[in-house]
Amino acid sequence: MLLRQVDPRHAAVLADFVRKVVASRTVWAVAGAEGLARLPSPTRRAREATIFWAEQEDAERAAEKVATEPRVKPIPLADFMHEVLPKLRELERAVGTNWLAAPCEPEIEPTELVDRLRQEILASFVRQAVGQGGLYILEDDQGPTFAASTEVPNTLILPVWTQREEAEIVQRGFWQDMDVSHIPVATFIERTLVWLGEIGRSVAPSYTPRVANIELAPGDIAERLKKLQRLQAHV
Repeated sequence: MLLRQVDPRHAAVLADFVRKVVASRTVWAVAGAEGLARLPSPTRRAREATIFWAEQEDAERAAEKVATEPRVKPIPLADFMHEVLPKLRELERAVGTNWLAAPCEPEIEPTELVDRLRQEILASFVRQAVGQGGLYILEDDQGPTFAASTEVPNTLILPVWTQREEAEIVQRGFWQDMDVSHIPVATFIERTLVWLGEIGRSVAPSYTPRVANIELAPGDIAERLKKLQRLQAHV
């Protein structure tokens, strides 16, 4: 069930939260004596909302108001999506975003927030790939590095990033013998994605090890990239 939003400003605050945490890959929380800070839900009686912020400064300003013995802590976005939000769903808690920092107190179901974050991760990937004109993969003399799919058993996916730094982080942790390679977006669309389609493998934009990543068919990601290219060509 979606939570009832009583203020039209909620959508803007939620969108701002999602956009910022995807850009920074970090969510800010306040931990107190009773765990992560939470307050009564403004829309559901006898329910609580655990609160998170997109920026450290906002979390610090709110800390004393939402917890005893507060500690402001960063949560990597991957951990937030794949550990924190599923746990909140089990506890039947809502999520409050940027409370006490925004002009309203929006809340959202954990599962819906996961969906919105995944959508923004994909949208951000496409914007950056087209805007920068290229992206990054890991490869060696034998070809690109593939990872195991978390959606389809016995299937491989191609990890792809728009930031060299993100590819290097994964390289250092999991594929130290591989090299980070830059691919122009035109080459990626016209050659790499065509080849992946021929061998039946998918693409994992902004891949993060050990979590359920976004996985797209080569034709799907190609169409998203080409659509944005067409739009920008007319601007």
